[in-house]
Amino acid sequence: MKKFDYIIILIFSISILISAYVLTRPTYVHLVFEVKAADDDARTFITGLGSGNEDGKWAVLQLSPSYSFGLRFTNVTIPKNIKIKDVYIELYSIGTPGHSHPNCRIYGDLSENASNFTVKGVLDICGRNYTKHYVRWNETVEYGKWIRTPSITPVLEEIIKNESWNPGDPIVILFITEGVRGFSAAFQNFENGYPARLHIIFKE
Repeated sequence: MKKFDYIIILIFSISILISAYVLTRPTYVHLVFEVKAADDDARTFITGLGSGNEDGKWAVLQLSPSYSFGLRFTNVTIPKNIKIKDVYIELYSIGTPGHSHPNCRIYGDLSENASNFTVKGVLDICGRNYTKHYVRWNETVEYGKWIRTPSITPVLEEIIKNESWNPGDPIVILFITEGVRGFSAAFQNFENGYPARLHIIFKE
């Protein structure tokens, strides 16, 4: 067999492998849900009091030794039994020097039809039913840009696998400070056109 024939066979074999991969690779759906209201669905709370809050339409979302915040995404229309590839939240970072390092745990709320923040604060002492799973967020973030949290896939999986959750129900995500001095961060709230975004990527 000539060298040219080997090359033709090799090209043909590679094309078959590529075609097989394209036909068998999983396809993924990428859905994005945004916060739809200001104080109701995105609010900062004073950690020490649990029920205290930074009320008012201009309050930004803050993390510090004293502040935690929560996000509520409504009408989350995803199937209940899905194979999740990734889940994360985007927040628009703002602030001043010294306020660029969130230090928190990211939980979800397992409560049935989880309440908004006009009704209930972010802390468990307010009645929030924290997920067992959480993700630590402890890194320096840049100013004036969209920031992506670490993957919170285990948190979302625990929520949607809970018997009380059904497709279309809200998803509440809680950013709970670890109370360490010297760590803080601030993010735009709904009013200024930078609503938090929940990204869910799952197998079709």
